[in-house]
Amino acid sequence: MSAPVSDADVRPPSMRPAAAPAGSGPVGVVGPLLAVLLLALGVLLVRDALVTAGTVSGSAWLPAVVDGLRGTGPAGWLVPAGAVVVLVGLWLVVVALRPRSRRTLPLTSDTGVFLHVRDVARLAAGAAGDVDGVLDASASATRRKVTVTVSGTAAAGLREDVTEAVTERLAALASAPRVSVLVRTPEESS
Repeated sequence: MSAPVSDADVRPPSMRPAAAPAGSGPVGVVGPLLAVLLLALGVLLVRDALVTAGTVSGSAWLPAVVDGLRGTGPAGWLVPAGAVVVLVGLWLVVVALRPRSRRTLPLTSDTGVFLHVRDVARLAAGAAGDVDGVLDASASATRRKVTVTVSGTAAAGLREDVTEAVTERLAALASAPRVSVLVRTPEESS
């Protein structure tokens, strides 16, 4: 007969931490644009194929374009146009290879939990709004800095109280961002 198993003997399964989420990067704008252009070219080719097959009435557009270009020779505008095309191509390669944006901050956790910077700003604004003497609070955040703007009474030490509350609320972040507090009093607003 085997010995009974206690809770102390059972270990939870080991989990790998999740990878930090990343944004789509700058190629997220170029990709759909190129997809639309490629789709338009595909529609043009299908239309010309249907015209050539006799399914759709009309004349094919691509042979007319090729016939129009047949008699052209070297022109002065081709060199600058070629240079522009090369520069656009190089720009697309650079955009595709640029790293994706990181808009999250890790929490102190073994499993990989992350907060988006807009959620960090919401937490900071909520913490600032809970401080006595604060009438209104708003915040903006990046991965390195949180800027909190509060409207409040002219109480001495309000800036320090808000900074302390926000820092305490963001303590669960693995690397807490710098907290900057701007205090506006009702006298400054009028």
